[in-house]
Amino acid sequence: MNNPFDYDLAFSRNIGWFSETEQLILKSKCVAIAGMGGVGGVNLLTLIRLGITKFHLSDFDEFACENTNRQVGANINTYDKKKLDTMVDMARAINPEVEIKVFPEGINTRNIDDFLENVDCYVDSLDFFVVDIRKMVFKHCAEKSIPATTAAPIGMGTAYLNFLPGKMTFEEYFGLDGFSENEQYLKFFLGLTPAALQKSYLVDPSKLDLVGKKGPSTTIGCQLAASVAAGQVVKIFLNRGKVLNVPWGLHFDVYTNKFKKTWRPGGHKNPLQRLAFALGKKRFLVDKSIQNKINIKKLTIIEQILDYARWAPSGDNTQCWRFEIISDDTFVIHATDTRNNVVYDLNGHSSHLAHGILLETLEIVASKFGITLIIKTDLTDDQQIKFTVLLKKAENLSEHPLVPFIKIRSVQRRAMGTRKLSDREKVELDKCLPVGYSIQWFESFSEKLAIAKLNFCNAKTRLTMKEAFVVHKEIIEWKVQFSETKIPEKALGVDWITARLMQWMFKSWKRIEFANKYLAGTWMPRVQLDFIPSLKSSAHFAILADTKPTTAAEYITAGRVVQKFWLTCTKLGLGFQPEQTPVIFSNYLINDINFTSDKKVIENAKKGRARFEEIVCNSSHTVFLGRIGRSQVATSRSIRLPLDKLIIK
Repeated sequence: MNNPFDYDLAFSRNIGWFSETEQLILKSKCVAIAGMGGVGGVNLLTLIRLGITKFHLSDFDEFACENTNRQVGANINTYDKKKLDTMVDMARAINPEVEIKVFPEGINTRNIDDFLENVDCYVDSLDFFVVDIRKMVFKHCAEKSIPATTAAPIGMGTAYLNFLPGKMTFEEYFGLDGFSENEQYLKFFLGLTPAALQKSYLVDPSKLDLVGKKGPSTTIGCQLAASVAAGQVVKIFLNRGKVLNVPWGLHFDVYTNKFKKTWRPGGHKNPLQRLAFALGKKRFLVDKSIQNKINIKKLTIIEQILDYARWAPSGDNTQCWRFEIISDDTFVIHATDTRNNVVYDLNGHSSHLAHGILLETLEIVASKFGITLIIKTDLTDDQQIKFTVLLKKAENLSEHPLVPFIKIRSVQRRAMGTRKLSDREKVELDKCLPVGYSIQWFESFSEKLAIAKLNFCNAKTRLTMKEAFVVHKEIIEWKVQFSETKIPEKALGVDWITARLMQWMFKSWKRIEFANKYLAGTWMPRVQLDFIPSLKSSAHFAILADTKPTTAAEYITAGRVVQKFWLTCTKLGLGFQPEQTPVIFSNYLINDINFTSDKKVIENAKKGRARFEEIVCNSSHTVFLGRIGRSQVATSRSIRLPLDKLIIK
């Protein structure tokens, strides 16, 4: 069927938002776009569908597989093809009458004047790390009185800035001249996003690597950025509506449901920007001489498996294992415990649970690569356990459904939603337990209240015992959102005042004693960390073994069960919080093992044990106690040491 293109018909649905005269004005305008990648490609297609017909386009790059998540022109049919050619074809498939002047070598000092000749607006779509060319283009736009707009994809939102003729310029706002390349990246980033709405949900800060010129991006941000940029172009061309110019800007984020109008008078000279730059240098910039020493290489299959598996949880983020790669298909896990210096690791069994969690994680991850594992365990010394792991290729092995949840599984210490578990959810959680294990649920208000009182009691044991203080003062990293080796303060679940009190108290045992005696020092953390979250949950649970675990091997097996249950909770969108101290202190008392010299602490622990035995059937068979609830992914969490620090060279 022959359907000739008709401009008026093709863009007739724009009429109403634009008048017919305004549509003709758009048709006559010329837009320059530098970059046809994540934002640039969508910029082009959005502006074409608005009826703009004249473009100057530049890009010298080719599409690749890693562009697929965000670049509109990237697909399996365009890999290794020029981005510019692909996007021109897509543009002409929408409007065959479009007039496009191409610059396939990119923008440089030789063609910049030609690129901006007779252009009515410049839309910045260069890669974030292209600084020198970006400065040059904006400088020429200012000299030629060409309005320029930049809308950057930031996480799941966009931040935009306009640079209009006769007003504050790009350099006056960002102040990049005279700084090193890495410092310019940081200043550009801070200038784009003074509101920093994206900060709260960046789950892996290590992926924002200004020195390595790499950063995460989503198609959500790219699509939003293109729409915002197009809206600015329309307002500029039609002289409709207020167009902000720097130092004013806007930041909209769909994830946080926030919209912020930003204002940085003086641009880079603003005291807030100066402070942000000083702090950002310490956080994001690494000395280049150090960075160059990092050996960047493609990970082997074993390294890829270990890089996933290192996200397995361990008590207080101790990461009680190191890896030794023996050959292309064999590695050894050197597993240790913390029984000698951590009161919560009775006979090393808490660490043994963590070892089992690691093994289960490895098995699940290996399926992603079509591999099964043969694991040989050496328990000659249960304080220095060795697991020899052999990789074996398996035909037709499908990826385990829990693989996607390994890295996002975390601890949610804060209060959670209380909507009860559905029958479907409980069935799925019950089904993930193997033969030999069962689960006891505590869902009614009276049951949750009983456990709240139990946790409140055990928290007193925990917070008034000098042996626990030695642990607590070492495991918290204060005033941070993420920690590679400890628990970050913002993941604790306490308010700022309580956190400051705790930080002050943990300086010395004398302060703890003083606060407990005169300041009711345990009450605020016990209420915030234990009592309220116990009530604000969907359910508590106890995972029970048919046979009471006593050996390292039995606890390792139990750890595997715990991880599968935990990952299934994550799959169901449920927050998860361990509640192991009642189990640990009860086992101390059952086995008549002295864990403190303080008789008052012992008496309180006995009260906790009595409560525990009243609540949990066959409590001595409990391998894990915890709570779950309706919860979003925790915004603060313990992360892990990088793989190279976990591998024995």
